[in-house]
Amino acid sequence: MLDKPFVHLDEFSVKLLLKGITREKQHLPQQALAITVDMLLDINRVINHDDPKQCTIWCLFLFAFFLMARKSNLVPDSKMSFDIDKQLTRNKVMLEGNIAIVIFNWSKTIQMGNTILEIPLIENIRSALCPLRAYRNMCKLIPAARDSPAFLFPSKHKLVPVTYTDFQQYIKEIGRNPRLFSTHSFRQGGATFAFESKVPAELIQVHGDWASDAYKLYLQFSLPEKVSVAKAMTKFIP
Repeated sequence: MLDKPFVHLDEFSVKLLLKGITREKQHLPQQALAITVDMLLDINRVINHDDPKQCTIWCLFLFAFFLMARKSNLVPDSKMSFDIDKQLTRNKVMLEGNIAIVIFNWSKTIQMGNTILEIPLIENIRSALCPLRAYRNMCKLIPAARDSPAFLFPSKHKLVPVTYTDFQQYIKEIGRNPRLFSTHSFRQGGATFAFESKVPAELIQVHGDWASDAYKLYLQFSLPEKVSVAKAMTKFIP
């Protein structure tokens, strides 16, 4: 009577097979893709800048991108959960000529209120992607008190804050695959664009309020950029 000869003799092969199956079955979370400048230009072409709701969402998109801001600093999870100390208000956008200083008193890295984060935005009169123009237009169409949420919708004869759900919903409505893009795509896209613009890594980290080098995980490199690495390494091989 054979004493399990097949399993014993082929144990190594079985282990290799199981290891291969595990690799094939393992779950790899899908990281949201970055919003790009070209995508923003496409969105701008279909935005009605005379519509209060659309111009508010447009301003939110640009602030999220150029500030590399977390959604928790821009909008609340619900209309009732707006926190004047955590989310952006109108009086925390300080316009001074062609510069705006955006002030955050709280963030993921500022829990105890022991510091203030000040992030500048610069006017760009030659581009459709000007966050200051978008902000001024939004404030013109939707005037609000200084301590009001920065981003408001007119709804049933009153103003209500734009929520995280609204933010996410409008990403879907601009024709982007909701499984590939999220509110985080703007923060990721802003960091990637800054990197492509040759902004020093340490300044990107400060601008986006990253406490560590974790932001580097969000940077997306094109194939030509990756090829340039391989070429550079090959060039110096003796």
